This record gives sequence, structure tokens and C-alpha cells, in this order.
Amino acid sequence: MKTEELELDERSLKDIICDMAVELQKCHAFMAVQTNEREARDKLIAEKNKGIGQLVIDFKESLKNIKVIAPPADLSPVTKTLTNGLADISQTIDKGPKPIHRSLKINLFPEHNHREHYKLVYGRLIPSLLGFIILIFVCLIVRDSVNAYQAHQQNIDGNNCINAWNYVYDHSGPIMQKRMSKALEDASK
Repeated sequence: MKTEELELDERSLKDIICDMAVELQKCHAFMAVQTNEREARDKLIAEKNKGIGQLVIDFKESLKNIKVIAPPADLSPVTKTLTNGLADISQTIDKGPKPIHRSLKINLFPEHNHREHYKLVYGRLIPSLLGFIILIFVCLIVRDSVNAYQAHQQNIDGNNCINAWNYVYDHSGPIMQKRMSKALEDASK
């Protein structure tokens, strides 16, 4: 392969160099504008930081100057309550202990908590017992109906056997009828 050389004339070379110079000037102008904008932003940020620093210093100083003054405590209600409580305790001690009366009681209904007792008895216990009794009766009825159904099925099977026996007996000869009668007598023994 031969290396081909591209001939550039003087005019083309001049145009290319001029274009490159124009682009370089545009880049320098753009960089100058960006540098100016960056410097302006940096100045603005520095000014804001100075303002923030001053705010922090002012806040710390105002925290140092805060004074908390608590109002004096009024303990008269507490003292009154304690005095009344101690008086009640001393009266109770002066009365002495009450005698304990022990007795054996069998109650059908309680002396205390009547509502809860009635709610338990009438709301839960009695309906549960009635439900249990009804369930037992339903089970007995189901058992009897199953037994009746089984007996009915056996009667149907027995009737079918009797009908078959009678049919064979009616349509057979006298010798066969004698044998069938003898078999029936032997089976009934």
C-alpha cells in the first residue's frame, strides 16, 4: 500500500488555522465568563457564611443569658392530705380490730355479684343444657330412623326372595316342588 499524501494549499491551511483561532478565542471568552460567575457565587456564599456565623454566636450568647426562676412550692394541700390521712389511721387504730365471724353457708344464689351469676346461669348454662338435651334427642331419633330404614331394606330383600321362591315353585314340575318344599321345611327347623 502506498501512502497517499494530501496536498494542502495555502488557502485551505489558512482557513483551518483561522477557524481554530476563532474557536480558541471563544473558549477563552467562555472561561472568563465562567470564572467571573464563580467568583461572584463565592463572594455571595462567603457573605452568607459570615451572617450564619454571627447568628450562631448570637444564639450561644442568648443561651448563656437565660435564667430560669421557679415559683415557690405551695405544700399546704399535701400537708392537709397527710394530716387527714394520719388522723384516719389513728382513729382506726383506736377502734381496734373487728371480730371475724366465720360461718358455713350453702347458697344457691350468691350474696355478691348477682348480675354476673344470673348472666352465667340464664345466659349460658341453661341454654347449653337445653341444647345438649335437644342434641341427645336428635341422636336418638336418628338412630331409630336408621334402624327402621335397615329393617325396611331387609323386608324388601325378604319379599324379593319370597317372590322369587314362589315364581320358581309355580313354574317348576311336581318333583321340583317336592324338593323345594322339603328344603323349606329343613330351613325352618
